Amino acid sequence: MQASVSKRKNRADNFSKTMLRLLSYFKGYRLVLVLVIFLVIFSSFANIYGTYMSKDVINYLTDHVLDPKPVQLEQLNRIILPLLFIYLAGVVCNLIYMQIMVHLTQRVLYKVRKDLFSKMQRLPISYFDTHTHGEIMSYFTNDVDTITSAINDSFANIFLSLSNIVGTITSMFLLSYTLTLIVIPLILGLFVFMYFNTKVTRKYFEIQQQALSEVNSKVEENLLGVKVEKAFNHEEESMKDFLVSNDKWRKASQSAFFHTQLTVPVNVSVSYLNFALSAIIGCFFVAGHSLSYGNFSSFLVFVRNACQPFNFFTLHINTILTCAAGSERIFAFLDEKEETDNGTVTLYKNEDQSQGNFANRYSWKIPNSDGTFTLKPVVGKIEFKDVCFSYVKGKPILHNISFDVYPGKKVAFVGSTGAGKTTIINLLARFYPIDSGKILYDGIDINDIKLESLRRAISMVTQETHLFTGTIEDNIRYVRRHSTEEEVIAASKNSHADSFIRRTPLGYKTMLYDDGANLSEGQRQLLGITRASLNQPPVMILDEATSNIDTHSEQLIQEGLNKLMKSKTVMVIAHRLSTIRDADEIIVLDHGRIIERGTQDDLLRKKGAYYDLYTGKKELD
Repeated sequence: MQASVSKRKNRADNFSKTMLRLLSYFKGYRLVLVLVIFLVIFSSFANIYGTYMSKDVINYLTDHVLDPKPVQLEQLNRIILPLLFIYLAGVVCNLIYMQIMVHLTQRVLYKVRKDLFSKMQRLPISYFDTHTHGEIMSYFTNDVDTITSAINDSFANIFLSLSNIVGTITSMFLLSYTLTLIVIPLILGLFVFMYFNTKVTRKYFEIQQQALSEVNSKVEENLLGVKVEKAFNHEEESMKDFLVSNDKWRKASQSAFFHTQLTVPVNVSVSYLNFALSAIIGCFFVAGHSLSYGNFSSFLVFVRNACQPFNFFTLHINTILTCAAGSERIFAFLDEKEETDNGTVTLYKNEDQSQGNFANRYSWKIPNSDGTFTLKPVVGKIEFKDVCFSYVKGKPILHNISFDVYPGKKVAFVGSTGAGKTTIINLLARFYPIDSGKILYDGIDINDIKLESLRRAISMVTQETHLFTGTIEDNIRYVRRHSTEEEVIAASKNSHADSFIRRTPLGYKTMLYDDGANLSEGQRQLLGITRASLNQPPVMILDEATSNIDTHSEQLIQEGLNKLMKSKTVMVIAHRLSTIRDADEIIVLDHGRIIERGTQDDLLRKKGAYYDLYTGKKELD
């Protein structure tokens, strides 16, 4: 029982915190919000006051029916014209606040989307390893849509409904407090029902948003893997898997909307019952001359409409609850731990920029304790010293890894799947923090180097090349935006990509879509190599950069890579041993430990683990 009470309290606290945090996005627009609330209340007042004052028109006319007198139009106009003015003012206020809310909604959503994208940029790689792309996309689409509906449609209408409820009940008491006391218990009972029904509804809306996120993840996953799915006749199994998530969403939505829609028939029933009671009992009051025709007529209008603001209030509260569920997910994402960057060492542009070499253009800017800076040349020396690492605490992946790589040297890492090859590269780029040991770049601990500077001083060519929507030229220039057209073409020629680029419909201006789907895998990889060669940092990492290219192209590209790698620190993850024959050192990894190291000739003479891999006794994955 206590656990249930505590859970309800936590949910209420979370709701309050979430909504207050959402309101913080209105900072700078609070006076506008006050204006909107004023316009909404005035619009409500105009409608209620007009209905209330219509009793004077009816009383005036009925007096002349019962006691025939000539109707004084001037006197009647004094009653009607203010009513027309009030109604017209209410309509104008309604139009104004609706337009304001449209503009305000888009400004708030702009801020939310900006924060989401900015947060995504600052999250560590480990976050994306444990969360699906579909789930993350759901924050930008479905969850943001809930905020759109709440702010655009429900924020103002909540105040409108509350104003109508207060105004309607107040007017009913002013018209006939006796008759109001008879019908008010049913209205209060309706309010109690709404309160408890809303609490149940909120729980299901939270489940619905989570289930929707799972459905999006399944759809996104199957879209990306549609070729694999069809190649292995996996359509039926994928459908079954999708139906599980889809059914979970259906059940949550069904429960949420059942409780939402339950309010409507209950409101309508209470409204009709109240109207019937008021009409029957009111007739006796009119007959006894304790209630005028005009007051009775206005009272019946208020009774008929009394449940309507409750109904609207409930519908909009449900929208707010859906918004709270979506906002809670968004804020949970925004509160995720970011990639730590306590580095103080940065790249400094040398005054002499005439040299094309990266190392000549930049120096390390190291702050001193007295506020001055020391400039240290960028060389490209990499040192791993007793590095230990684990993705999951207690399950180490790397054990005391130590090696050095100097400028002009090429070091290759080989080993079976799970040996730790890619992990070493990820640690150098600080995609993950190490457990112990040190990684040094030019004698500087990489934790002391600003992330932006560290990653600018490293160039990666991965096996899978990601291309962005844009021209071929823009994709090549991605690593160095200010590169000239001549520099882009020169880099393309070095990597032997220029010839195929010129064969595309618009050459370097050809648009690429859907990760370069209009190019072959080899062509995409050529663009990846070209992109890496444009910036030419002193450290290059190659993850089997020629794996998707035919033998003839590989030979040409290898020549370009050799030119590109000249005088640079090169680290290669090898999937084909034939590509690392010229490596200055080959490091053989097994379960996160270095078991052999040396040149290819040295390792073959040892006839150890590398010899087994080379001769095919063991497989290299």
